[in-house]
Amino acid sequence: MFTDKDRQKCAELYEHYYSGRKFHDSWYRDAIHRHLPKNCRLLDAGCGRYLRFSRELQGTASVVGIDMERQLETKNARAPYGVCGDVGRLPFSSGSFDMIICRSVVEHLAEPEHVFQEFARVLRPGGKVVILTPNKYDYISLAAALTPYRVHRWLVSRIFRIPDDDVYPTLYRANTGRALRRTMKRAGLQETDIQFINHYPAYLMFSPILFRLGVAYERLTALSLFRFLRGSILCVFEKRSIVEA
Repeated sequence: MFTDKDRQKCAELYEHYYSGRKFHDSWYRDAIHRHLPKNCRLLDAGCGRYLRFSRELQGTASVVGIDMERQLETKNARAPYGVCGDVGRLPFSSGSFDMIICRSVVEHLAEPEHVFQEFARVLRPGGKVVILTPNKYDYISLAAALTPYRVHRWLVSRIFRIPDDDVYPTLYRANTGRALRRTMKRAGLQETDIQFINHYPAYLMFSPILFRLGVAYERLTALSLFRFLRGSILCVFEKRSIVEA
């Protein structure tokens, strides 16, 4: 279905259109480092099996990762440490962390407000939450929302050549700027920054024709008028000193 020849052509198109460009993970890293305090205790909420960002940040912060993966790629003999657990029931005392980072998690949450309340609980006053999540109105998110999970799981695993178990159901219950602001405010977290950012057509890297269409979409949404259709939302929220009722 997805030939190596087509993938190679898409890789060439990527080099032509996007070589040297920064995308969502680079913007995410920049936001983290911009708000990262010295001697910080950091929670990587939804760290993933391989604790990718936890490992990158260890040394600049004291990092703990948490994920519902049954096995995390760490034996906890040394930092960063990983905990198998639910971000909606964080096994940490109140005020334990100076920062929480959360990438590609919000779209999977059944009760995002409850999770954000847990974030607020374990943060110290003035602590920050940095989130990167897909935009509900991006064409990939819309397609995922309309596709049965078993089909979505099969397609994504084939496109990215990853195990089926690494593809989770998506709900998009807080994946617009308005929804994030509303649920974060209810949790006692105040907006510091929110941006809509684009990404190259990663999900279309199997078809040169579709990839070119994705490039055209990315160029269109690069215009300020269409920024709310960009692929990802990158936001920073802060725990207020006094939580409003």
